[in-house]
Amino acid sequence: MSEKPRLLLHICCAPDATSVFERLKGRFQVTGFFYNPQIEPKEEYDKRLSEAFKVAEVMGFDLMRGEYDLDRWMQAVRGLETEPEKGKRCEVCYGFRLEKTARVASEKGFDYFTSTLSVSPHKSFDWLRQMGLQLSAKYGVGFLAEDFKKHDGFKRSLEWSEKLNLYRQDYCGCSPSLTHRQDIIAEQEESFQEFSKELRGCRKCEEFLDPAVVFEGGANRPVMIVGQAPGRHELASLRPFSGPAGRKLWFWFADLGYEESYIRANAYITAIAKCYPGLGPNGSDDAVPSSQQRRNCMPWLEAEFEYARPKLLILIGSIAAKTILGKEASMKLVGELITKRIWNRKVTVIVLPHPSGLNRWPQMKRNKPKFEKGLGLLKVGLDSLL
Repeated sequence: MSEKPRLLLHICCAPDATSVFERLKGRFQVTGFFYNPQIEPKEEYDKRLSEAFKVAEVMGFDLMRGEYDLDRWMQAVRGLETEPEKGKRCEVCYGFRLEKTARVASEKGFDYFTSTLSVSPHKSFDWLRQMGLQLSAKYGVGFLAEDFKKHDGFKRSLEWSEKLNLYRQDYCGCSPSLTHRQDIIAEQEESFQEFSKELRGCRKCEEFLDPAVVFEGGANRPVMIVGQAPGRHELASLRPFSGPAGRKLWFWFADLGYEESYIRANAYITAIAKCYPGLGPNGSDDAVPSSQQRRNCMPWLEAEFEYARPKLLILIGSIAAKTILGKEASMKLVGELITKRIWNRKVTVIVLPHPSGLNRWPQMKRNKPKFEKGLGLLKVGLDSLL
């Protein structure tokens, strides 16, 4: 049986390497080549490189590291700094990295070279194919012209990223792309501030409540926490989870290594009902939100979710779980890790009991293991995002 041909695979990032290697390993002896001198700052470069080595070790292939010659890359794109994303600067960047890959492949005696760049739906395969074929002729090494986004290549990379808990960057890598991303985030935050003014001015329930809207956060928060409704303490402070039940909630967040101030700074915190529902029938406990209040608040909750764009959604109590996951949802979901598409966004969901019941629900013999498992899942989720 003849040996498989040797292929040098340019790796732009760890997540994209997963599905590409999976597709190629049966046909080629694959060696990875991490060459991305455009990435700034250096801490970001080091993080992406570390993740690439992680994938190479887990999936079983050798990984070569190209030099971090940022100055040479900046010289190559000089005068193109203000080009839009997917413009001439990006085209030059593709060619810069691909030519280095072709040169190394030729020097090291590889039969083929290619790049993971085509996995991304944001990258042009036509550019890569044209460049690759030209470089193949120049350096005398074959170019594998394969569009890796086809046949669910990008989707598969997302699945691998979740499985291996890989870091997924939110900008291409170069300083101009980072600036572009920061501009987008600033625009989204400005839009959210306008939205938050509308939300705070909501008076849909003024016929049966004295509205005072309670929520906390901003746009693009990795974690979103949804409770039942504000209580009397929240009505006074206008901050979610600021009463006795909230203190219990923050105690066990602290036990997981996350202080209240840190979670508040990095999460979007809200409730199914935005305003205090009033006192319950016994005149001492806070009431649960009525069906009418929940219906009035649902469009606001969906909008909050769209602005927050969370990757981890924490639902506190059965009312939050039933409202978002469906009426069949219950505390049986505590201790389960749920991945679900909610309002057109795929998100990981963790259900926990409401803090007001923490003293009794977890202590029941049948519930305690589920509660402890739920906290363990929460710890893993927070560690991967914050």
